[in-house]
Amino acid sequence: LAPIVGLEGQPIGLLTLTGGPNGVLLQVKVSAGGLTPGWHGLHLHQVGDCSDVGEYRKSGGHLGMLAGGHGLLNPDGPKAGDLPNIFAFSDGSANMEAFSTLFDLDLVRDADGAALIIHAERDDHLSQPIGGAGARVACAAIR
Repeated sequence: LAPIVGLEGQPIGLLTLTGGPNGVLLQVKVSAGGLTPGWHGLHLHQVGDCSDVGEYRKSGGHLGMLAGGHGLLNPDGPKAGDLPNIFAFSDGSANMEAFSTLFDLDLVRDADGAALIIHAERDDHLSQPIGGAGARVACAAIR
């Protein structure tokens, strides 16, 4: 379990990761008021650090970065950190469950951890470098 924090460092939700024999089940729950309504890109980043509140740059780049390989629809990808988008309802709440075979729990629970980053905009799963997903608006440090 990892708390998800918003732009001002306030808790807005919870991330749950469950390892399986062939991948990881992710469950993301965001409380009402946590996000702006609409689609948001979701990625795993290299470092489990959300301490630079509102910026979330200390989380590094995407997990498993490949030059030109960003996106679930990219013929040169996807990379380990690519995930489906999440939709926030009109009240700012969101729920999502997805399964990924692109990483395992050992990769995200290494010495420096990893972070789930929620972006301001939708990821188109193809354009470089982040699919047009925009600013980092929420972060969950995975340890």
